[in-house]
Amino acid sequence: MNRRAIILAAPTLALAAGPLRAQSWPARPVRFVVGFAPGGANDIMARLLAQKLTERIPGSSFVVENRPGASTVVAADHVARSAPDGTSFMFTSPSTLIAILVNRITTIDPMQALVPVVLASSAPLALICRPDFPARTVPEFIALARERGPRLTISNPGTGAVNHLAMALLMRRTGIEPTLVPYSGNQPSITALIRGEVDLAHDGLFTPRAQLQEGTLRALAVTSAERSPLYPNVPTFGETLPGYEVGFWGGLLAPRGVPEVVMDRLAEEVEMVLRQPDVIARIRSFGAEPTSGGRAAFTRAYAADWEKWGQVVRENDIRPS
Repeated sequence: MNRRAIILAAPTLALAAGPLRAQSWPARPVRFVVGFAPGGANDIMARLLAQKLTERIPGSSFVVENRPGASTVVAADHVARSAPDGTSFMFTSPSTLIAILVNRITTIDPMQALVPVVLASSAPLALICRPDFPARTVPEFIALARERGPRLTISNPGTGAVNHLAMALLMRRTGIEPTLVPYSGNQPSITALIRGEVDLAHDGLFTPRAQLQEGTLRALAVTSAERSPLYPNVPTFGETLPGYEVGFWGGLLAPRGVPEVVMDRLAEEVEMVLRQPDVIARIRSFGAEPTSGGRAAFTRAYAADWEKWGQVVRENDIRPS
């Protein structure tokens, strides 16, 4: 039997006899636990997958459960302690790894307690400015930042957010020393930029999408390896600084011990969902791209982020505000 046939025939995925795809999978509802309140990008993405998987797998039920708290660590700890029976997964982003690192949390080891299953989306961060900001390219921004030093102010959604760490990484790479101004979330950070309280904001493309479309704000550069299909005229930082790349992924993690065949099956089904045209359009509507590449790709990205952000936290002694 080939790999796909083995997966589809695995007895762990169904308790009754008969074709697997005609039965519930698993027999009980599958939870996608999200560490944020409803309405954010992670929540939207988890609900999209839950809906599409329920439609795709006859007799199945995929539901989203929001467990906000401690920058997603509450949700991570809950999933890590859940029974490894294929009914509990966490949909999350690098925020979970970063929160554990910044808060020096020792009660959960994300590299041991949680297992990457499948990537679903990826999105760049972006340096956002008002239309009249004097720099229009990354070299011009770096030159201006060196000239102004701490007088140049850049907002972010909070101390310890991926935006904060990404800028700390850029500062170490370029030697610039702007003042980083933390706010209590993405919207307050962008609002501060609109009001002129700061010179720039380091955010994603989701929160300021309306202003970017209207031209009342503009993206100076994105942190992804390639230009965003939504903003093809916006350069990447890597075009000026080869090797500088920060991605904001969304993906599913499982508690350790879930059978490999279950995780392989879920990864397969999610990747099929991500090929649907309406799903692609929905993901792109909030500034992200559907992402797959298999379990191995997510495992590598997950481990690389743990190493990268751990180094940034240690080198900059980043702690909770």
